[in-house]
Amino acid sequence: KSAIRDTARVLNLPLPEADRLAKLIPDLSLRKLFSWPEPELIDKLRNQEAISNAKELRRIYNGTDLQAQVLQKAMEIEGSVRNTGIHACGVIITPDDLTNFVPVATAKDSEMVCTQYDNSVAEAAGLLKMDFLGLKTLTLIKDTVRLVKENRGIELNPDAFAIDDEATFALFQRGETVGIFQYESPGMQKHLKELRPTVFADLIAMNALYRPGPMELIDSFIKRKKGEEEIIYDHPLLEPILKETFGIIVYQEQIMKIAQVIAGYSLGEADLLRRAIGKKIKNELMSLKESFIKGASKKSINIKDSEKLFSSRYS
Repeated sequence: KSAIRDTARVLNLPLPEADRLAKLIPDLSLRKLFSWPEPELIDKLRNQEAISNAKELRRIYNGTDLQAQVLQKAMEIEGSVRNTGIHACGVIITPDDLTNFVPVATAKDSEMVCTQYDNSVAEAAGLLKMDFLGLKTLTLIKDTVRLVKENRGIELNPDAFAIDDEATFALFQRGETVGIFQYESPGMQKHLKELRPTVFADLIAMNALYRPGPMELIDSFIKRKKGEEEIIYDHPLLEPILKETFGIIVYQEQIMKIAQVIAGYSLGEADLLRRAIGKKIKNELMSLKESFIKGASKKSINIKDSEKLFSSRYS
């Protein structure tokens, strides 16, 4: 869609027509849309509106007018790097001068040095990338400790606070979490009031679940904690790994442990699987699927069950 809009601006296609073309695009690349045979295209879309839009786009693409030229040129530039950006808190760490490992440039409107490799290429080249967040919450805690000492004469050490403090959990259960990093949004407050966390692990799990993708599992997590939904494990070997999270995969470490226990992966192989899932690298996932199924067979897990486990959890 971005390629179509950019091309339309250069070729002076009116904005309403460009928007119409962009809105017709289904969830496919232009190359696939215009090169796949129609039966394969229809089978992939499985939605009458998307099929109709795809047919209309192919009709336009095969024409000779300005709209056709826009689509043809957009297909040529699709997938190209459009612009550069800087990660808000990503820091590359190297054992020696950065310029010995990666090409660098100064950031726009700044003297800060940044890499000319994007994060995935930098990591593949063996560089260590860490995300360091600058949080006002930390300053808030520091100021609070100082003010309590000045006004009440009480010395507080946040690192020594008990993680099973009942009064603190009562605040979370009421959703009174303004000022607590990652727990203060209205949506999070709503889920906390429904969950009524009683142990620190509940808070960790909710933090991990409250993000795109895993968010759809929050209701099930809450119901399982309350005993309102049956806790199901896809295989008995998963129970020790997923018991703390009521049979739901919440953490990447759980994925790694499952790969080790079910498929006999080494820690290194399990980390490759974790990375492929986290980064949604489909070709790597598919290449690992065969070894996962083969490893699972050694634990007397049949192909159908191991494929189901891999597809439902990892795809």
